[in-house]
Amino acid sequence: MKSVLEQIRPVSFIKGALNSQPWYLILYVTSHCNQRCNMCFAWEMLNSLKKSEEWTLDEFKKISNEFPSLYQLSLTGGEPTLRKDLAEIVKIFYKTSNVRRVTIPTNGFFPDRIQKIVTEIMESCPNLLLSINMSIDGLYDVHDKIRGLKNSFSNLVKSYHIVRGLQAKYKNLHLATASVLTMSNKDSMKETLEWIKENMDIGNHGLMLARGDIKSADGAGTDESIFIDALKYHRQLAKTGSRIKDAVSDEYTLSRINTIKNKKMNDPCKAGKKLLIITETGNVLPCEILKVLAKNGETSEPNLTDFSYGNIRNSNFDLKKLLYSERGKAITKYIADDRCWCSFECAQINNFALNPEAYLRTFRRVITGESL
Repeated sequence: MKSVLEQIRPVSFIKGALNSQPWYLILYVTSHCNQRCNMCFAWEMLNSLKKSEEWTLDEFKKISNEFPSLYQLSLTGGEPTLRKDLAEIVKIFYKTSNVRRVTIPTNGFFPDRIQKIVTEIMESCPNLLLSINMSIDGLYDVHDKIRGLKNSFSNLVKSYHIVRGLQAKYKNLHLATASVLTMSNKDSMKETLEWIKENMDIGNHGLMLARGDIKSADGAGTDESIFIDALKYHRQLAKTGSRIKDAVSDEYTLSRINTIKNKKMNDPCKAGKKLLIITETGNVLPCEILKVLAKNGETSEPNLTDFSYGNIRNSNFDLKKLLYSERGKAITKYIADDRCWCSFECAQINNFALNPEAYLRTFRRVITGESL
């Protein structure tokens, strides 16, 4: 299987990295979800919108027009596969934004639906790198309990085998898994990681710490030291034996660890500049964390309230108007001035990829053979 490193297309990657436009968009395509995960940070918005209030395909076209040089698009929710037109959404961005890589995080509960979506996307967008990222937070009943729905684990495994089979036909189809470390699975996470290594042939597995405004105490993130130990163990399991691949992954993992230890982003944060989030209601955010920090009184700029640039629907889908307003510039400057930090993995991988010093650190690790 191709790792994330092997999926990079150098020309488009460099072009996207060097221009001043956002190149990474996380787009909430629905508020609806069939599960009730105990670590969900978006629990307040789940199933909050009527179908008539959710994005239309015409609105997706308007959004895509605002991102002429998009490298990475993540379509999330809610559960994104609940949208019957999910493949159509991907086609819009493939055609209009010339997007290179699309990630669909999914709970994997609907194997037949996933098969249909993947096939339609791959047939219509042959040059697209499509990553299906399945969430697995425990084994068997542990996973079902965390997800609040029976058969969640068995259906996820069925979905895995379907996508794994499709990879024989579609060479640009990528398969990944991700786990969220919480108080409810901290004692079984090593077993889960070992099971994934033994039973799943995937490009990569992401390990994350529960974050944000979580309703359940069981779903809260663990102590930072437990997470760091889990990251180190996870990294050892994922060693490939390739000096270059392992050096990249080791350096990125160390960057995540240093961010947590120092309570400062190890690589300068590009949220708001290169990474943007658009919520299911149209609010444009630099990341998923600042609004929670602000709500908890952990930011030093009360005038920026929820750190939203504004609503893209209300601005007639004029993204630049929001980003370059006085409020928008103040939010971006707040982040650039290192006045916040977080463990948000999407921001961290983006920051790592856009930091020239990260490449120098990695090169040094390749030369010295130093391992994490």
